[in-house]
Formats: sequence, structure tokens, C-alpha cells
Amino acid sequence: MPLPDRASAETGAQLSLVREGDLVAIGGVLPDEATRDALVAALRAAGGDISTIDTTEIRADAPATFREGAAWAGSVIARLKPGAVLLTGTALTVEGRPDGLGGAEAVRAALAALPAGFTLQREALMAPIVSPFALTLVRSGDTVRMDGVVASPEEGAAIAAFARSLGLAPEGSTTVAAGAPAGIDWAGAARFGLVQLARLKAGEVRIADRALSVTGEAADRAGYVAVNRALRDGPGASVGVSIASVAIAAAVVSPYRWAAVKRDGRLLLRGYVSSEAERAEIRAAAEALAAPAQIVDEQELASGAPQGFVTAVVAGIGHLTLVEAGEARVEGTSLLVTGRVPDAASEAAARAAITGSVPFGFTATATLTAPAAPPPPPAPPACLAVVAAELAQGGIAFRISRDVMEPASQARLDRVAQAMATCPRVRFTIAGHTDSDGIAAQNVDLSQRRAQAVVAHLIRRGVEAGRLLAEGHGATRPLAPNDSAANKARNRRIEITAR
Repeated sequence: MPLPDRASAETGAQLSLVREGDLVAIGGVLPDEATRDALVAALRAAGGDISTIDTTEIRADAPATFREGAAWAGSVIARLKPGAVLLTGTALTVEGRPDGLGGAEAVRAALAALPAGFTLQREALMAPIVSPFALTLVRSGDTVRMDGVVASPEEGAAIAAFARSLGLAPEGSTTVAAGAPAGIDWAGAARFGLVQLARLKAGEVRIADRALSVTGEAADRAGYVAVNRALRDGPGASVGVSIASVAIAAAVVSPYRWAAVKRDGRLLLRGYVSSEAERAEIRAAAEALAAPAQIVDEQELASGAPQGFVTAVVAGIGHLTLVEAGEARVEGTSLLVTGRVPDAASEAAARAAITGSVPFGFTATATLTAPAAPPPPPAPPACLAVVAAELAQGGIAFRISRDVMEPASQARLDRVAQAMATCPRVRFTIAGHTDSDGIAAQNVDLSQRRAQAVVAHLIRRGVEAGRLLAEGHGATRPLAPNDSAANKARNRRIEITAR
């Protein structure tokens, strides 16, 4: 800082203090040595390692007001770096840059309490250089306290106006300072932070140089999701700051609900979890227990989970392996499992497993459904037993290699026809079979003719033709190997079955 020129000195008694670095040059007049000693003491008390160059004169005609004025000037120059304080008669001039925020605050306080009898003729103060260049925004209720630095009064006013536009009443004060890193939109960073505070119930945003940190408690689930998404994406490259740390407590919800739904090869996870770590733990359990089902994760973060919540959730996912399709639901300290099981036996086993493995502090309820058991098949008509009994007493015998029945067999077929009359809705297949002797094609023809002979006899005895079907299979469906006379006799037969 330049020393006052002679022209200025001629306007009246003067005292000047000029600081560069840690050196203060003192010039002008003082009324006595005691005033000089008080001035040097004030410098050292306020400025620490300040050294001085003293060219002042002790003059009896120096103003007595300089006694108090000199001490005041010493306390001010100790807070300027560089700076100058000039006493000209009863007029004060203060120039320079306060030394940091503490220096700026001290200079403001001194200018607000001038020494008795003096007036401030000129003030030319530059913004203090601060590092880190920091602004803290703290929300409590509907107010936001602003503490720290801004680049200009206009910037501070714009930030406060933006807070009001979000429904937040600004309070506190900011200091105009220099030292912001190049390329930072300080007001843009503050606006980004205020938007996040508007979504929180309470919280703090701190911007220090190029780093932005956020702590607080979300007002609701929507706000929690919005804040985390915004902080994940960041304020944008044009603002010039990055997210340094985030500590947002999720909103507390009650009742605390969670569910897993198993259907069509998928397992849908939805509801609340307390943290990203819990979300990952539950998803990993689902992937292991429900494989190869596709896992669809729609879980949301919220506070309020009961103790043992993750244990109950994993148990519910495990229970879903017992059902074909269903849902496991946690509501508070209740675990409810609903679903479809293949049969009654599976239902009993699943119900026992679910209610028998309740996590500590929870209750478990199972609501399971199984398909109704199919009705028993209807009892066969009584006529079928009579037909089977008649054939079992000797069957239908034919003359060798012919389709002519033996008389005893004809009498047996008469009784078969009488039995068929008692069940007029039943249709029958009459199948002829032979042994393996002879030519296969001829055996098929013979078996067909014998079956048709039986059908013709039954028709003559009153059985409707539409109820009867003749088939000839030759030797293709033996009852026993054709390796003995007895076995060949068994294979030569007529079978009558319902169709």
C-alpha cells in the first residue's frame, strides 16, 4: 500500500499505517510515547508476527484524539493484508483486503464502532481470500440457514431468493469473498443443494471448493428417491462441483411392508428395505433359492423395519419354493404365505414347514390351495361282470380252422346277449385271436370271421348291431408264448370288452 502523500499531510495532523505482508510502516504524528507504545501493543496483540517500521514524530500539538484513534487503527491494520489506515484530523480512511473471514468480521466490527470523535471518510475494502471457499446450507423446519462465502452481494441475494422460491425462509448471513476455484458456478451449486434440502425433512448441504456433501433425513419416500437420484446424477458438468459424500436417512414408514410374488417363472420383489446392503442381501438370497426364476427387483428404501426383518424376508422366499405359484408377504412382524400346491399331501407338508419355522419375533400364517381330488370312476355296469364270468367258464370255442361255433358256446352267447340287454347304453368290442400256427394273413382273416360270427349270433339274440364292433387280430396279441398246446389253446380266444 502507498504511504499518504505530502499534499494529504498538509490538510491536518496525520497518522498512517500501511501493511505489506507482515510488515507495517507507521508514519505521521503521535501526541506522546504512551500512545506509540499502545499502538505497537495493539498491533502485536491482534496480528501476531507483525513487525514494524516506525517513522512517527512525538509532537505536543498532535490531536489528543489520536491516543484512542491510534489503538483503533492498529487493531484494524492487523486484520488487513495488505491494507492502509489513515487518520487525518478526525477523518478515517480504511483500504485493503481483510485477512480471511475472521479478519473481515473484525474489520466490520471495528467500522461499526469508530473511536470517539472520528468519522469514516473513505472505505475501500476488497473481498477477503478464503480457502476452502465454502458455503453451508442447513434446513430446520421451513428455514434454511446460510453460512459461508459468496462471490458477490448479488450472488448471495440470488441464492436467498431461490431458497424463498422453494418455500424455505433464508436466515443467517454470507460473506463476500474471493478465492473460489475457477470454473465453478457457485450460485448453481447452491441452487442444486437447496433443491435437495427442499426434499428433506431436515438436512445440511456443504459446498467446499469443488466438493458438495449432503446429510439429512428424507421427508417421505418420494423425496428420498428423488434426492438419491439427483445426487447420483450430480449437478452437471457446467456447475463444476462433484458429490463428495451422501448420508441421507430414509423416511420412516408404518406399517413396514414387503412382498415376493412367484408367478410364470418370475419372482417379483417389492416393498421396503432399510439400505442398499439389505436390498443386495435379499436379492442374492432370492437368486439362490428361486433359481432358475427371473428376479424382478422393485424394492424401495425406507426406515422402520422391525428387528429380524431380513431373516423373515429370506424365510418367506424359501417358503415360496413349496408352492407352484403364490406370495410371501411381511407386514410388521407378520409373515403371510399364500399359494397353490399340486395336491392335498403337498398342502399339508407346506403348511407344516411354513408355520413350523417362524423367525423369532414374527408370526407365520399359511393360506394354501390344492386342486380338488378327481371323483372316483363310475362303477362298471353289472352286465360287464356277467359277460366276463360267462367267458371265464370256457370261452367261445370254434371248430378247427373254421368260423362255426360249438353248440355249448352258442348257449353261452345266448346268456351273454341276455346280460347285454340289461345295459343298453354300453357298446362292446368283440375281438378274435388265434395261435401262431399257419399263415399269419390267414390267421387274421380267420379271427375276423370268428368275431363277426359272434356279432351275428348276438344280433340274432336281440342285441343292437350299432352296439357291437368286430375285430380280428390273428396271432398278434398272444396271452402266452405259442410254445405248447396248452398255451396255444389260451391264445385261441374271443374277448368281449366295453368301449
